[in-house]
Amino acid sequence: MTEDKPRDKKSTLEKEILRYFPQTIRDVLLKADPAVLSDIEEIRLRAGKPVTLLNSDGDWFVNKEGKLTCRKENAYIADPMEITRTLELMSEKSVYAYQDEVRNGFITLRGGHRVGIAGRVVLENGMVKNIKDISGLNIRISREVPGCSGDIIRYIIHNSSDIYNTLIISPPQCGKTTLLRDIARIISDGTDRYNFKGVKVGVVDERSEIAACFKGVPQNNVGIRTDVLDGCPKTVGMDMMLRSMSPRVIITDEIGNQGDRDAILRVVNAGVKIIATAHGYGISDLKTRREVLNLMEDKIFERYIVLSNAKGPGTLEEVVDGLTMRQLVAGRQRLTG
Repeated sequence: MTEDKPRDKKSTLEKEILRYFPQTIRDVLLKADPAVLSDIEEIRLRAGKPVTLLNSDGDWFVNKEGKLTCRKENAYIADPMEITRTLELMSEKSVYAYQDEVRNGFITLRGGHRVGIAGRVVLENGMVKNIKDISGLNIRISREVPGCSGDIIRYIIHNSSDIYNTLIISPPQCGKTTLLRDIARIISDGTDRYNFKGVKVGVVDERSEIAACFKGVPQNNVGIRTDVLDGCPKTVGMDMMLRSMSPRVIITDEIGNQGDRDAILRVVNAGVKIIATAHGYGISDLKTRREVLNLMEDKIFERYIVLSNAKGPGTLEEVVDGLTMRQLVAGRQRLTG
C-alpha cells in the first residue's frame, strides 16, 4: 500500500486529534520528532500508566521530552483526570450525547478516527447501558490510502457493470478494512482502467470503521453512489439495505457471527452482489468458522482473496476462484500467489 506524505499525516494528527488532549499531553506529543508523529497508528492512554504510541516498529512509551523509549521509568504517566478530560473534549463536553456510541465501547471523531474506551461497565437486563470510571482510551488514527486496492480490484470486477461475490480473508492488522474502503470507492465511482461503470453500493458499517461516520456523515471517501448504515448490526443492516436503498452491491466487514450466512443468502437471492471480509491466515482457517464454512459449501462466493503482512499491510497472497469444500480438500484452481 502506498503511504501519504509524513507532513500530511502530522498535520492531520495536530488538527484532528491532538486538539482533544489536555495541554499537558499535547505538549509532550508535539515535542516528538515529525517523523515519529507521521508514523503513529495508535495513541493509548491508561490511568496511572505510561502513554503509549504504536507505529510500524511496534509500541513505545513516550517521555516528557517527546522521545520514544522502551523504558517505563522515564515515560510520561497518564493521570486519571487527564483521561477524563480527554474524553470530555472528544465528546464536546457532553459524554451523555455520545452514550449510544460509548455503550458500544468506542466513539468516532471528525476525520474518522476511532477512540476505544475501557472502564467500569454498567449493565441493565444483561445489556451494556454505559461505561463509567473511564480508565483507558485507545485512539486509532484513520488514514485513507486511495488506490491501495489497485492490485486486487481487477479480480473483483467481472465486466463493465458487474462484480464477483468476493470474500477477503486476512489476519488482523493487515489492512483489510482500508482495502475494503477503497474497493467501495472504486465500485461506486467507476474506473476507466477496467471500463467499469459505477454502481449503487450499500455499506453496512457495524463497527464504524469503513466509512467512519461522524454525526452520520462518512469521513472516508466510500464513493459517490454509496449509502452507509453506520453502527448497524450486519444481519439487520443487509436486510434494511435491500428493502430501502436498492443497492447493486452490499459491502460489509468481518463476517462469521451467527445469522451472517442467512443474511448473505438473502442478499444474493435478491440478485445483489456481496463483498465481505473474514479473519483468517488462509482459506484453511475458515473451516473452523461454521457460518463462513456454510457459505463456502453453498458456493456463494465466486472469488476468495487472501491478504497477509509479508511485504507490509495489504500484501496479496493469493486469489482463489469458485472455492467449494471439495476443492478445499482435493485442491483448487489458483489464479495468483
